[in-house]
Amino acid sequence: MKQSIYQRGILAAGLLMGIAACTTAEESVAIDWPEYMAMQDQHFERVPQLWDEAPFVGNGVMGSMIFQTSENQLTIQIGRGDVQEHRTESGKHQANNVLPDSSRLPVGYFTLDTVGKIEDCDLRLNLWDAEITGTITTDRGELEILAFIHSERNLLVVKTTADLKEAGFSYAWHPEEAFCPRVKGKRKGGGAYRPLYDGNPEPVITEGKEISTCVQPLSGGGLTATVWSIVEKGKTKTLLASVGHTYPELNALELATADVQFGKKASLDNLLKTHRVWWNTFYPKSFVSLPDAKMESFYWAQNYKMAAATKGGQVIADNQGVWMQPETGWPGVWWNLNVQLAYSHMLPANHPELSEGLVNRLHKYRDNLAKNVPEHMQHDAAAINTVSGQELISPVRDPSIQSSRGVTTGNLTWAMHNAYMQYRYTMDDEMLREKIFPLLKRSVNFYRHFMFEGEDGMLHLPETSSPEYGDVEDCSYDLALLRWGCETLIEICGVLGIDDPLIPEWQNILDHLTPYPVDETGFMIGKNMPYARSHRHYSHLMMLYPLGMMDLDDPAQRELALKSVKHWQSYPDALAGYSYTGSSSMYSLFGDGETAEQRLQDFFNDKLLPNTFYKEGSPVIETPPAGARSILDMLIQSWNGKIQVFPAVPEKWKDVSFANLRAEGAFLVSAVRENGRTVFVSVKSLAGEPLRVQSGMTGALKVTGVDPSVVTDLGGGVVEVDLPKGATVTLSAMDYTGDFAIKPVEKTLHADWHWGVK
Repeated sequence: MKQSIYQRGILAAGLLMGIAACTTAEESVAIDWPEYMAMQDQHFERVPQLWDEAPFVGNGVMGSMIFQTSENQLTIQIGRGDVQEHRTESGKHQANNVLPDSSRLPVGYFTLDTVGKIEDCDLRLNLWDAEITGTITTDRGELEILAFIHSERNLLVVKTTADLKEAGFSYAWHPEEAFCPRVKGKRKGGGAYRPLYDGNPEPVITEGKEISTCVQPLSGGGLTATVWSIVEKGKTKTLLASVGHTYPELNALELATADVQFGKKASLDNLLKTHRVWWNTFYPKSFVSLPDAKMESFYWAQNYKMAAATKGGQVIADNQGVWMQPETGWPGVWWNLNVQLAYSHMLPANHPELSEGLVNRLHKYRDNLAKNVPEHMQHDAAAINTVSGQELISPVRDPSIQSSRGVTTGNLTWAMHNAYMQYRYTMDDEMLREKIFPLLKRSVNFYRHFMFEGEDGMLHLPETSSPEYGDVEDCSYDLALLRWGCETLIEICGVLGIDDPLIPEWQNILDHLTPYPVDETGFMIGKNMPYARSHRHYSHLMMLYPLGMMDLDDPAQRELALKSVKHWQSYPDALAGYSYTGSSSMYSLFGDGETAEQRLQDFFNDKLLPNTFYKEGSPVIETPPAGARSILDMLIQSWNGKIQVFPAVPEKWKDVSFANLRAEGAFLVSAVRENGRTVFVSVKSLAGEPLRVQSGMTGALKVTGVDPSVVTDLGGGVVEVDLPKGATVTLSAMDYTGDFAIKPVEKTLHADWHWGVK
């Protein structure tokens, strides 16, 4: 029989004093935000070269980077996350069936042409204000720069002030060819383009005294327009630029012109003031402080990066984000890992407003997702292949009648896991009913069209593709996603009171789906296919992470899971950045903070670029945000109805603090670790869900904020709290006499670290 902590007497004399204090960590976040965030800035002590090192800005639609391209020239790259092809005819001729049809397209860049030879710089990426500031030094003089993309308008602002000898500097526009970077070949001297893809017409550039324009028509429909103006005042020249893209409408030029005209009419002070409001409100929604300055500033850079890439939810954060590179091999939205990882840390970081854009995009284009499956399935199924554009068009074949080579059937179901987590972290029933349940049902129905009963009486899958490994029957990747999908659909029906006629079918799948193929090394890729070569993707371990379907309190399941992870990591040759971040999060599930932290350090040392971007052959953005999720997995986990605080903190992190991290059930959690032990945990309920928390504290506890009779000890360090919506409970160690203030911790590792270039 469960007993309340009070009944068992372990609160003792300190109990009443705790209740009387009525102080919560939520009310005591003692942080000077501008000063604290200044410590996270990226510093550029030499001139950055190319994408790998560049400071970057963005507003969720437009993005820009600044780097050097010649001895007297800086490139100010400008792009937009939804500039893409809108073709329908050529995909069947391509190995990757939506490229070039839906390919991202580069836009172009401005150059800042200096009088003298560029020799040095002192630049800073100011995260708090989302601005690039500093000076460029040439052999003739110095230029002072301020650059940002306005948070509420699609407007790039670059203000440059020169001393007398550099007063002759200038800006110039250079359009990029609107052409799919993944399609090789040249029209002149290098052979023809692939069949049915002839690129796009040349842009039309019109330069005027007040406004200049570059209009890029697209053969498949739609229009891209770049508009700019250069405002001169004394030795200061301010570049105002905007990129518009519309489809099927053709009003991109009008929209971009309106944004530039807005910038010309407003004062710079007013532009800065209105720009900073959003960013200065964004960061304080949560707080994380680590003793390792390198890891802490990396974490904040990912919050900045994903806000710059996803703010407003108008564009899916694809492999390029808003910083399209014309030489990339990844000009699209990849669904077999990239999208899911890019969005993975936003919910625990308490930024559901960012990840909600993915849910809304899936819902908006649900008809296209249905059209992606063969015609005979479109009445009740949906799916997406490996690559799509922003409209999510990416056909998937029927694996029961055609080779599955290159077709990953579970991509949409994995994306729906992200969507379902949006519900679990917000408890938004309307979103669950209207946007998540119908599409998850369709993604599971896709499997139902080709699964079959074998001679053993069990349900099996034909050959499907385990991402980046191979095609195999009873693919572990798909078995895990199908199991998760059926379990979740049944759970949703219970939550929403839906008597769906397919509930018996989903339960039948759970009862009769063939077990995961397992050998002496752990989980296999699929039937008769062991994990036998280095593999960067953890597709065969989905049931462990991120789906969280294994009971690691069960010794047998824990042993199998740990053995499988170790075997995966024992073949290191092909491991990539997300192999490091994925294994880090997996080791955190086992409570192994030492290995979890080491895998992240290995990622930093082996794969990460100076500006915290990343390459897989060419630029991609998904892995560093997954690293931010790995950090959060060390600090807080919420699986299977239980919140764990500091579940995998390495021993050398003696002091750690965080505030308002979000957990499943819509809880905001704050906690402080001092000298290697947790001293208090505070939890606020946003939805009135059942609260179970493993605080990491042992022995007697003080309870603040609620009557102790609603706190029940479940054993094993877990307490249950009947916490109403809007209420906050704080648990603290009996001998803790400090306040409940959340403050930055002292830096004992990499104390002087700054990302950027030195």
